[in-house]
Amino acid sequence: MAQPKKSQRRKSSSPHSQVKSFFRSVLRILGIAGQSVMALFTVVLTVLFLGSAYSDHLSPNVWIWFSYLSIAFPVFFFLSILWTVVLLILRRWILAGIMILSFILTWEPVSRYWPLHAGGREAVTEVTPPEGNPYPIQVDTLRLLTFNTCWMGQTHLSQIKEKIPVMDLVRQSGADIVCLQEYAFTLSAGGHTETQLRNSVSDIYPYYDYLHYYYRKAMGIAVFSKYPIRKAERIDKGSKSYQASMYYEIDVNGQLVALVNNHLQTNDIKPQDRELYDDMIEHFERDSLQRIRSGLVRKLGSGFISRARQSNQIMRYLQSRSAKSRALPLLIVGDFNDTPFSYCYQTLRNGLADTWQDAGFGPGITYNQHHFWFRIDHILHSRRLRALQTRVLSDCKYSDHYPVEAAFQLLPADAIEQ
Repeated sequence: MAQPKKSQRRKSSSPHSQVKSFFRSVLRILGIAGQSVMALFTVVLTVLFLGSAYSDHLSPNVWIWFSYLSIAFPVFFFLSILWTVVLLILRRWILAGIMILSFILTWEPVSRYWPLHAGGREAVTEVTPPEGNPYPIQVDTLRLLTFNTCWMGQTHLSQIKEKIPVMDLVRQSGADIVCLQEYAFTLSAGGHTETQLRNSVSDIYPYYDYLHYYYRKAMGIAVFSKYPIRKAERIDKGSKSYQASMYYEIDVNGQLVALVNNHLQTNDIKPQDRELYDDMIEHFERDSLQRIRSGLVRKLGSGFISRARQSNQIMRYLQSRSAKSRALPLLIVGDFNDTPFSYCYQTLRNGLADTWQDAGFGPGITYNQHHFWFRIDHILHSRRLRALQTRVLSDCKYSDHYPVEAAFQLLPADAIEQ
């Protein structure tokens, strides 16, 4: 009698075991699928992060999509940090290791985007003079300001009674050299003319040069200097696009310094494009995405290609200078309309140092409107100019760009830092 009971008990427990087995199989499959998804996401994110970090090495004429990746670097950077933390919490050590490796491989681009020089760098107090010179060498300090003024802060230039805050900023900046883009005035009597703007700061900046855009006589780029301008030459000759690039040689206490002031091709993004982008960020809609694709993306692509051409033109000009001019300390500044991960930026940098990377802190955002938060205003310098400090004047609300200022030590030729 005992045996049949035993058999019945075994039969009755069989369905329950099958259910448990089924759920174990489902959980195992879900676990494998989850791990596969996590692994796939890690690989894709790593590829996109690396691609955006080194997108500046490929011309948009070769493959335009790398240029679009360049503006997405901040997104992939922060997403990679977040995903690495998640993987460490979940103890996915191999996948976390892949993400950490991606940060090691992108150390230079990351330091370019988010340097950590809070408070700047210490000044050199002593330099070893060249052989045969027994006297200590004096190290000059040079301060520079660059600012895209957005039509002089969109002031009504035709109304002489209206104050121009941009010129007050120039007066109070303490800079030795001021480079302005979208510097504008009126040609009509009774308004703020070029002469009146220049005279408003001539007691501080006796040396001045202005270059107009090809399509406008009363707007362009300008340089105000406390030091004599010994040479001024237009670089973008024959160009009919929205571009102005000017080469200068400035005499700083007997030492010539080469300076290139730029306003490179704008993306030609209209107010309606910006509004559409704002709407998409705040209230995502498929229709908005479609219109962004056909309008904004196309304009960005055209801008990438134009700036690639312009940056190559500037470099050809700089390389064509005499050997004596090529040996001068060099500054390339202004509104590049491109991020530190663009082909344009990389072409102009060409062995130079980035002042923000050397002496800045954080992302240094210079364009400040319509959710386009990028650093597109740059100061590049040769090694004879040692960056001490740089900052974005984010309290200045006159323009859609913030001014950027920097301080340098002008090291003598053949001198050695101590």
